[in-house]
Amino acid sequence: FFNLSLFATLGMMVMISASHFMVFYLGLELLSLSLYAMVALQRDSAIATEAAMKFFVLGALASGFLLYGMSMIYGATGELHTSKIAEAIQTKTIDHQVLIIGLVFIVAGLAFKLSAAPFHMWAPDVYQGSPTAVTLFLGSAPKLAAFGFTIRLLVDGLGALAADWQGMLIILAVASMAIGNIVAIVQTNIKRMLAYSTISHMGFVLL
Repeated sequence: FFNLSLFATLGMMVMISASHFMVFYLGLELLSLSLYAMVALQRDSAIATEAAMKFFVLGALASGFLLYGMSMIYGATGELHTSKIAEAIQTKTIDHQVLIIGLVFIVAGLAFKLSAAPFHMWAPDVYQGSPTAVTLFLGSAPKLAAFGFTIRLLVDGLGALAADWQGMLIILAVASMAIGNIVAIVQTNIKRMLAYSTISHMGFVLL
C-alpha cells in the first residue's frame, strides 16, 4: 500500500509539473496504474475485484480518449510542448475543426479523471469496493492533481480555444453539481455518498 501510494504521488507530481504531452501521459499512467492496484489490494474480496476491473476498463477507455485527443492536437499543430502548441494555434493557419475534435476527446478524458458527470459512473462502485484507506486517498489527492492537469492542458496549452472549452466545462460543472448533490441524498452506503460528494465538489471546482 505504501509503495503504491508513493508511486501514485510521484505520478501526480509528474502530471502537474509537466509541460509536454508525453510527460503528461506518463505521469497520468503512473498514477492510474498505482490506483488500479490499490483498489484491488483485497484480492479475496469479490466486491474489491469487481471495483478494480470496472476502474481498469473505464480508466483505459478514458486514457485512450485523452491520448487520441492529444494525437489530434499534435496532428493539427505539429507540436507536443504546451507553450509551442499555444503559439502554433495563434500564429499558424490550422484547421479549427481538427482542433475542436481533439479538444472534445481531451475534455472527455479529463472529465473521467475528475469523475465529473456524465463520466462519473465508475466512482460510486469503485469507492464502495475499495479498502477504506484507498477510498480516502482516491477521493482527495488524485482529484486535485487531475484539476492541476486540466489547468496545464486547457489553460497553458489550449488557452486560445477557451471560448470552445469553457462551454464544455460549464455543462460538466452543472451536471456534476446536480447529479452529485441529488443522488447523494438516497445513498445508504457512506463510501457511495463520499463518491457523490466528490462528484459534486468537482462540479464546483470546474465552475
